Amino acid sequence: MYRTITSFRRSFGLLVFGVIAVCNACSSKNEDKVPTYSGQVTAQPGGMTSSSEWPSYNGGYNATRYSTLSRINTGNVAGLAEIARFKLPETTAFQSGPVLIDGTIYVTTATNTYALDARTGEQRWKQHFEPKSTGIGTPVRGVGYADGRLFRGTPDGHLLALDAKTGKIIWDVVGADAKIGEYYTVAPIVWEGRVYIANSGSDVGAIGHIRAFDMQNGKQLWNFDIVPSTGPGSETWPKDKPRAGGGVYASFALDTETGILYSPTGNPGPDFVAAYRPGDNLYTCSIVMLDARTGALRGYQQLVKNDYHDWDMAASPILFTSQAGRKMVVAAGKNGYLYGFDRDLKNMFYKVPVTRIENIDAPLTKEGTRFLPGAQGGTNWYGPTYSPQVNAVYVPTIDWATTIKLGGPESLKLKRGTPFLGSSNAFGDQDPISQRYGHVTAVDADSGKVLWNYDADTTMVASVTPTAGGLVLTGDTKGNFIAFDARDGKVLLKKNLGDPIGGGIITYEIDGVQYVAVAGGMKNTVTQQTDSGPAWVAILSVPKQ
Repeated sequence: MYRTITSFRRSFGLLVFGVIAVCNACSSKNEDKVPTYSGQVTAQPGGMTSSSEWPSYNGGYNATRYSTLSRINTGNVAGLAEIARFKLPETTAFQSGPVLIDGTIYVTTATNTYALDARTGEQRWKQHFEPKSTGIGTPVRGVGYADGRLFRGTPDGHLLALDAKTGKIIWDVVGADAKIGEYYTVAPIVWEGRVYIANSGSDVGAIGHIRAFDMQNGKQLWNFDIVPSTGPGSETWPKDKPRAGGGVYASFALDTETGILYSPTGNPGPDFVAAYRPGDNLYTCSIVMLDARTGALRGYQQLVKNDYHDWDMAASPILFTSQAGRKMVVAAGKNGYLYGFDRDLKNMFYKVPVTRIENIDAPLTKEGTRFLPGAQGGTNWYGPTYSPQVNAVYVPTIDWATTIKLGGPESLKLKRGTPFLGSSNAFGDQDPISQRYGHVTAVDADSGKVLWNYDADTTMVASVTPTAGGLVLTGDTKGNFIAFDARDGKVLLKKNLGDPIGGGIITYEIDGVQYVAVAGGMKNTVTQQTDSGPAWVAILSVPKQ
C-alpha cells in the first residue's frame, strides 16, 4: 500500500495559514475575476481559451489551462469515448502541448512538427528538421502561434517560423548555441509581434537565456541572462569559478495588462554540489518578472537558494484573479511545494507541500544520500492550473525519491555541452518503480487549504485541465486518462489509452461538438523510466451532447 501525503500536510498547516494571515492585506480588486476572450486569434487570448481555439502550450497568456466549455461535464463524462487516433511514426519522449488553431491540432517532437485534423486525427502536413546535435533532453514541448505562423525551437538551438497552413519554413535563425550545451525544449509564446523563448541546458554546463525575437524575420530583440556575469545578482556567485545553470524547460505566463513576462528558471550547475558555488546563485530556481518589451528585470522570487537537489522551477507559473480579488501568481517546483504570491512576487500567501518531503536538509555524500522529492520529483513540465468556477488550483506531482552519490574532482570539471552534475551516478538512483507515486492536489486559491488529493500508484506528469463542465482532465504514466469532479476529486472516468501519458490534454468545440485531445506515448527510459510504443494523439468525445 503506497503512502498518501495527507498526514504529512497536517504538520505544515500553521505555515500555510500563518503566511495567509500576514499577507491578507495585500489583495487587489482592479482586474476582472474572469478574463474573457472574443474575436479571432492574432496572438493568444489574455484569459481563458475560447471554444474553438487552444493557441498556446497552456491555452492562454495566463497559463491557467481553464476552458469555458461545458458540453462535456460531470453528468456525461462517463460516456467519453475515443473516436480517432493519430499514431506518430516515431517512438519518443512525447511531452508536446497540443495547440489548436482553426480546426487543426499542432504537436511537436524533437525533429518533427505535425498538423492534424482536430476531428478525425488525419495528418494534414508534417515538417521535418534534422538537427546537427541534440541536447540532454530532446523533447520539444510545443509551438507558439500568431497571425498564421507557428514558432518552435529545435534540439540544436534553432528557432523556426512555419506557415501554419503548409508547414513550410518561413525563416530559420540560430537562437541558442548548441556548441556550449544550449538547446530548446520550451514551447514559445508570442505577443505584440515578439516570440519569447528560452534555452535549456542547466545539466550540461549551459547558462539559461530568455530572449525575444521579431516574429516577422527572427531578429533578436533582447536577451536576459538568468545567471548574470555582472550587475545585480552576480554577487551571489563565486568570482573564481565558472558559472552554469538557469535553463528553462516548459513555457511562460504573460500579464497583458502590465506587459510583464513571468518565467520559471532551472537549477544552478553543477547540479548536486552546493559548496562549489556558495551563495544564493541568482536567478536560478526562481520565477523572474521581465518587461516583455525590453527584457528588463522587474522582480523575482527565488524559491530554492543554492539548490543541490536539481529542483528546477520547471513549469510555467499561472496568473489569475481569485474570488477574494487578489491578483495572484501561483507556481510549483520540483521541490514538492505549491506557492501562492501576489502579482509582483513580493508577498507570499501560502507554501503548501504537495508531495512527501523527506531528508532534504541532509548533506549529499560520496556514499549516497536519499531525499524526497528526488531529482525527478515534484512538479515537472506541466504545472498548476486554475478554475475560477471552484476558485481552486490543481497541480500534478511526482512523489519519488532519489539517491545521489557525490563524485570526485573529475565530476567538477566544466566542459560546456557535457554533463556537469558533480555526482558519480548521473541523475541518481531512483527508488524502485514499485515505490514511484504521483498525486493531483486541489488547493483553495485564496487560503492554500487542501480541498482534495488524488493518490496514484504511478507518476503524474501530464497536464491538468479544468473546465466549466466541472471537470479536471489529466492522465498518468500507466496510460490512464482520468476525469475528476473539480469540486471534490471524485473519479468520474478512468480510461486506459494504452501508453504513458506525458503530454498536454486540451478541449475544444467544433460545429457544436466538444472534443478532448490527449498527447500520449511517452518513452523516457532514463529519467522517468517509462516505456512506450509510438507516440499518439487521441481524440475523444461524448455522443449526443
